[in-house]
Amino acid sequence: MISVPPTNRENLRVARENIGLSTLDASKGISASKKDLVSAWESGDASPSWPQIAKLSKLYNVSELIFFSPKVIRRYKSVPDFRVGKDSANDEKVQKLINLVITRQEWLERKLRSSGSAKNDLQGSGKKIESPKVLANFISAKLNIDLNAIKRIHGREKALDYLLQKAEDKGIFVGKTISYHRLEVADMRGLFVSNDYCPFIVLNRKDTLSAQIFSFIHELTHFFRKTDAISNSLNFRNTEKNLNPEEIFCNKVAANLLLPEQEFTREFYNKHDIEDISNIYKVSKLFIFYRLKDLGKIHKEIQDSLEKEIDAEMQENLLLKQEFEGRKKGGNYINNMKDSNGDLFNRVVYNTYLENKIGYVEASRLLRFAPNQV
Repeated sequence: MISVPPTNRENLRVARENIGLSTLDASKGISASKKDLVSAWESGDASPSWPQIAKLSKLYNVSELIFFSPKVIRRYKSVPDFRVGKDSANDEKVQKLINLVITRQEWLERKLRSSGSAKNDLQGSGKKIESPKVLANFISAKLNIDLNAIKRIHGREKALDYLLQKAEDKGIFVGKTISYHRLEVADMRGLFVSNDYCPFIVLNRKDTLSAQIFSFIHELTHFFRKTDAISNSLNFRNTEKNLNPEEIFCNKVAANLLLPEQEFTREFYNKHDIEDISNIYKVSKLFIFYRLKDLGKIHKEIQDSLEKEIDAEMQENLLLKQEFEGRKKGGNYINNMKDSNGDLFNRVVYNTYLENKIGYVEASRLLRFAPNQV
């Protein structure tokens, strides 16, 4: 048997803590044994085998070489968790996604710094604006978002692409989850991780397109306020007891940006009107209902029944989308990865490869597909 060189016990510990696992949970993740193997390795009382090192590498989402490097790896920052009704059993999946984002940011920051790129001065530029309406207008102006252009776009997917492009034009990296992340909508709808050079937003591709549009503006608000967050709520009203005030504020900004009050001049609206508005503005009927209700434009006598009816339809649409995704044979891997990485990240890696600043292997590792396929 080939012997394993001494491990860097500090790196074993930091890599585990970065993923948010206890030593016992990490041990369970790589072995059927009930022993706390990882604790013994970190204390130096025992040493892992090569197969165990490989399993740890996969579990912690790091290179095997990190466990033997004399250089201590950096402890990842903690991203505030604003989710409601979360299942703590899935926290490891969310943390793995955060680790992936931070790993990419570390590479991007080094690349951007070396090329003389400036910091992203839009990040945090709206943190002193206390009015959701004013901040919504500020974001639209800074990113040149034209609501009338969104209304003219045919289809929600193209509307979302329009919004993502506006953000990436300003150096905001945007990606999406993919099947191997194994994250359901209840686990996470959106994520924002700040960085002076390469701020990153991630959306859950399992969510409906309407919800992704809302979540994107929500996470964009976190960017302008420079408040890192994991989110899963679309509620912009003060009715969820456990919903953080920052989340409510960001959702209110999204409501004001996507459905400005001045767009709705009639005294009252009904379900048929809501369906028409949903098609025009590309957001969900339930979101429109709540917005109109908040503006006092839904008759009180139909509010409860209409909310239940629209909510049931929304849940059915989400279920149908999940069933459709489940029946798919995985789709085209390259296209899925391109979508997951985001256009801006793909372009930066590809251009760096073309400039011969990184090799084929490193580019493929970063993209998770061959660079010549960008």
